[in-house]
Order: sequence, then C-alpha cells, then structure tokens
Amino acid sequence: MRRLTVLCFATATLLASSARAQSVFIERGDPSTMNAMVGGGVLKEAWGASLVGAYSYRGVFDVGVDLTRYAYTAGANKKLAGYSAMPYVDVHFLRSDETMPISVSALAGIERIAYTGNGPVANPEAWSVLVGATVYRRFEFGTHIVFSPQAMLTYQRQLTRFYSSADDQTSGNGAAPGERRGYGDVTTQILGGLVRANLLYDRITVVPYAGFQGALVAGLDVGTLF
Repeated sequence: MRRLTVLCFATATLLASSARAQSVFIERGDPSTMNAMVGGGVLKEAWGASLVGAYSYRGVFDVGVDLTRYAYTAGANKKLAGYSAMPYVDVHFLRSDETMPISVSALAGIERIAYTGNGPVANPEAWSVLVGATVYRRFEFGTHIVFSPQAMLTYQRQLTRFYSSADDQTSGNGAAPGERRGYGDVTTQILGGLVRANLLYDRITVVPYAGFQGALVAGLDVGTLF
C-alpha cells in the first residue's frame, strides 16, 4: 500500500556518527519530508547524546547534520568532552519492488570533533570521514505502523591531533603504559557493523540499535516529523 509514512530516522553510533536516513520509512516518489531526532548511546570508551536535523527528497536521498556531545570515560581522551558536527548524505539507489526484496543505500559523512576540558594545555582535535552501505526491508502493518529492519556496514578513518605531553593535562592520552603523546597526529581506522530496528508509529519513530564500531555499541533514538 502506497502512502505518506513520515518519519524521522534514527541511529546514533556515537564515536562513528552514522548518517540518519529517514527514507527507510517512505517509498520512492512520496512527498519530500523534514525531521528532527534526539538519541543517546554508549560504547567502550564513551557515552553521548545527539541532535539531528534532516531532509529527504522523495525517498531518493537524505541530507542532514548530526550534532553530538561525547563524554569520554576511558582511552586517550578520558575525562574530556567532545562536540561533533557531521554533515552527511545517504543515497537510496536501489529500492524494493515486486522483483527486488530489499533496498540498498550508500552513505558518506565528514565529522569534525572539538574537544574541551584538557586545561591548562591545548585540547586535541579530530576529523573523520565515514562511508558505508545499508540494506533494509520495509513492512507496513495497517495504516499506522511501519517496521524497517536494517543492517549497516561502515568504514571510518579518523585523524586526531594532540598538542601537548604535559603531565598536568586532564586527558589520559598515553600511547603505552607510562608514556604520553606530545605534539603529533594519530590515525585510526574502524570497520563497523550495526543492526537497527526502525519502527514508525504515525509520526513517531523509536529505533533501538546495537553493533560494533571498534567496540560494542548500543543505544536508542526517537524522533518526529515537523
């Protein structure tokens, strides 16, 4: 049954902020939509909360900006806060029909993370690029509910720059026990996989997710059409 099932997409994969793709809830050719979403999640070294604004062009592609605050509890950035902005695009180039049981999309995003709390010395900073693909299947139940289970595979390359080896800095940026990084760049590459249960009821979405992105990750997102 073809109808406008507007949306708000949802996933936050904190330390590898993945694009939100509300087109999983609508069919190609449906009216364009806009949405807002909030969410939170945890993984090995951090927890965070996100705010996302996005636009979907007729179920063909999504563009948006993901804003996330991270609180690091371990690792090189322990005790720091990170503020991330990631513009992204998700193109739904293959949609399910009578002969194709699944839909496929390709996504890309560029993330900038500004860290705070490393006084009295300079904070580290980071950039990352995220690319990936998703496979999903959309099911309608009556006139109010859409369920779209989705699997995502991503690759992220992140460059973090450290500026100090001072003993009195807040972060725990040790490259090895008893060793601290001074000025220099550290590059991290992460392969990730995520499973999401995208559920839409009228204009409300509820999306639990779990997977692996350098560590186990899990969370929940909610959103609404505006």
